[in-house]
Amino acid sequence: MTHSAALAASASLVPVVPRLPPPLPSPVPRGAVNLLGIGVSVALGAAAGFAGLRFGRQMADLKVLGGTEMVVFLLWLPLTWLIAVAWHECGHLLAGRSVGGRFLLLVVGPFKWVRTPAGVRFGLNRSLNAAGGLAASMPTDDRDLPRRLAVMVAGGPTASLGLALAMAGLAAWIGRAAWPLGHGMALTLGGMSALLFVVTVFPARMGGFKSDGLRFYSLLRGGPGAAQEAALLSLTVATLGGVRPADLDPEKLAAATAPDDGSLFVVYGHLCAFQHFADRRDFAAAQARLDRVIAGEAELPGFMREMARAEYAWLLGAAAVGGAGEAAAAAGPARAWLESAGKVAYDVATRHRAEAAVLLVEGRRAEAAASARAGLLAIETRSMTPVRNAFAADALAELLRRAEG
Repeated sequence: MTHSAALAASASLVPVVPRLPPPLPSPVPRGAVNLLGIGVSVALGAAAGFAGLRFGRQMADLKVLGGTEMVVFLLWLPLTWLIAVAWHECGHLLAGRSVGGRFLLLVVGPFKWVRTPAGVRFGLNRSLNAAGGLAASMPTDDRDLPRRLAVMVAGGPTASLGLALAMAGLAAWIGRAAWPLGHGMALTLGGMSALLFVVTVFPARMGGFKSDGLRFYSLLRGGPGAAQEAALLSLTVATLGGVRPADLDPEKLAAATAPDDGSLFVVYGHLCAFQHFADRRDFAAAQARLDRVIAGEAELPGFMREMARAEYAWLLGAAAVGGAGEAAAAAGPARAWLESAGKVAYDVATRHRAEAAVLLVEGRRAEAAASARAGLLAIETRSMTPVRNAFAADALAELLRRAEG
């Protein structure tokens, strides 16, 4: 019996509850407002604005730039942000590579590079959460993970600080009188990089993520938080090494969700556990873990929240194998979960898998089959991981078999 056939044979043994999705969390959860972080951000923004205004007035008053040079300088300003972000994220990647990391992902503004089973692919980033920059590299083994992760985390701020100092030195060497345009371009790029260094090194939570400073501090301090992050990283290393979610180490899954303090890493740990139980077709346990994810989804970045809600839609549809009555009961809630998930642009294969499951319980078999086929293609060409996701592929193959049967 094939793996997917074995999963189908056991799926009906474990029911799920077809509940409706809760409202999406507000952008700023109650009680989660960090007044110190807001104060620092406002102070940094005010300082940057004051410096920019003073520099602009100085340029205008002294008339050091001609008309063409001023146009070039104004076009340069938005590019400084992209260059500073790219430099920062590449610092993470180079530091990760120095400790045995393998490139997975780079996002800079509207651009992204992702390693897929078919190789590294370039595309457009449609997630505002990741537009501020995102990089990921992963060790190929789990030796000394906290130290190696700390090196990778420190690489970004170190690169930003180095660029800021280099541009300050270059501006001083050029001199404003000798070449005003070059002097101004070096100062703005150095200033942007310095601002990025300060913002990222400050220990805070931003958009569902820990800042580099907070992650570095947590890893060096050790304790439950560092052990939890190391367990999650170990699970990720295993997954990227080809281990199916069903075969993940239960002890590491337990460590990834302890202490269960509702933090981002705990929520992500429950998401890993959901995949583990879903791959084993223990749908009741999978739903219990996914309920924990949804309860803490305010901690998740937007693109992960979309993925979690899409997984709920898939779960309700995939588990409804007990006949027309069970499918009809699941159809409405499954559709509601899918619609609340949005486009799921960061993981197209998951969106197609959820859509195929929903269409199937709605009785739209031809459309379900088309979505399943699109999902199987997306796994090979548009996946977020460099290895083929056997769990997702088997789930899509099972949906396709049911749609065509």
